[in-house]
Amino acid sequence: MNKYATRLRNGKDVAALLEADPRDFQVLSMPIDGVRFDRRMLELMDSDHDGRIRVAEVLGAIRFLLDRGVDLETLFAPDEADRTRLDELVKHQPPTPEPTKAQQAVWAAESILDRYFAVPEDLPLVMETPDRPLPLGADLNPRFAPAIRNLVEECGLADRTELKREDWAKLKAAHPHLPPAPKPDENEERILRYKLNLLELLQNFINMKKLYTKGEWAIFQTGTLRIAAREMRLCFHVDNVGAHAALADKSNCCVIYLALKRPGEGKERTICAVVTAGAISGLYVGRNGVFQDRDGQDWEAVVTKVVEAQVSLWEAFWSPWRKVGEGIADAVKKFMGDKQSKALGNVNQTNTANSGAALASSVAAIGIGIGMVGAAFASIMAAIGSLPAWKIALGVVMIVLLVSVPSMVLCWFKLRKRDLGAILNASGWAVNRPMRMSTLLAKSFTRVR
Repeated sequence: MNKYATRLRNGKDVAALLEADPRDFQVLSMPIDGVRFDRRMLELMDSDHDGRIRVAEVLGAIRFLLDRGVDLETLFAPDEADRTRLDELVKHQPPTPEPTKAQQAVWAAESILDRYFAVPEDLPLVMETPDRPLPLGADLNPRFAPAIRNLVEECGLADRTELKREDWAKLKAAHPHLPPAPKPDENEERILRYKLNLLELLQNFINMKKLYTKGEWAIFQTGTLRIAAREMRLCFHVDNVGAHAALADKSNCCVIYLALKRPGEGKERTICAVVTAGAISGLYVGRNGVFQDRDGQDWEAVVTKVVEAQVSLWEAFWSPWRKVGEGIADAVKKFMGDKQSKALGNVNQTNTANSGAALASSVAAIGIGIGMVGAAFASIMAAIGSLPAWKIALGVVMIVLLVSVPSMVLCWFKLRKRDLGAILNASGWAVNRPMRMSTLLAKSFTRVR
């Protein structure tokens, strides 16, 4: 964590961010998608509506509160009355009344009939002819006929032959336009949401305190993956596995990608999980597990891709020997396979009379080979047997250290360079400073059972 990790302790520390150098902030920009946070608050902060939150918008939220006389100390002790008021403001809005069919018919015909009954500006004070009504039974202009017929049907005018000016005025008065639905006071809503949630955002943007505090959740952590006797909490939302993996490879972390499904609901999504302790053995494409999101819902999970990297010194200690063992096993398998194929080939190529001799010859060749290996092994054992026990033990230890120590040293440097920031960058964040983790923290992120 950077030097601001311990500064967000009170309102003065928050206000001081306005004068701080943004180069010291942990994050420069973050998406409003793929995070578990108050989305409405992020939308209010997103002044340019581009789907991202930047430093200027974070600092703008702090200025907004200060300009309205809000004590920043309230960020550290949210008032339940504010939460109740926000619920009332947003959830208990009076519902917009649904218009009746008669209202809709009047509104649809309003512009047509208003033009029909419009009074010319040059009309004399006293007219020579009566005011002209609208004949409802006449042949109407096809362009306007549907609206007029709908008006007659919905407003109970079927028994009338005409519609007078005063009748039209009464119809409009009886079916007025509905007033717009009242909207919550945006400034009040903004103040309440900032007071309740801004501190959490700062602790994920300025210093990543939420990530580095044991038992807390960062807003980008999506849940817990249980797989291969492990429990992993560093799980991230992923949109494009290929693009994400290309950047995640620079993190020096072991990352596995998983496809999630809830078959009963037809839901699917993709995540990645960072393996920070234990070993990568047992984690392979096709391995099944269970993912529990932060709402407590379980998802079926299957590994689709693995970005390999050593995750512990113990794994690094045994890694060379595992490779040696795999190499020997492959060599023996190849040697025996070649001999068997040659022997079978000889049998197939000989006739019935000579097949016994050919088979005997092949078996003898294999026996000679095995005998040579056995003789060499016996010679080595004889040489070792002539040495004192302490020299034998010392020799074994020296060989083990000579092979394993370089692997452990290399792994130690790589573990120190693990950077979660590269994984967040792959998820669309603009991480400004490295995000390292201690061995103790790494074990808290991945618990091995």
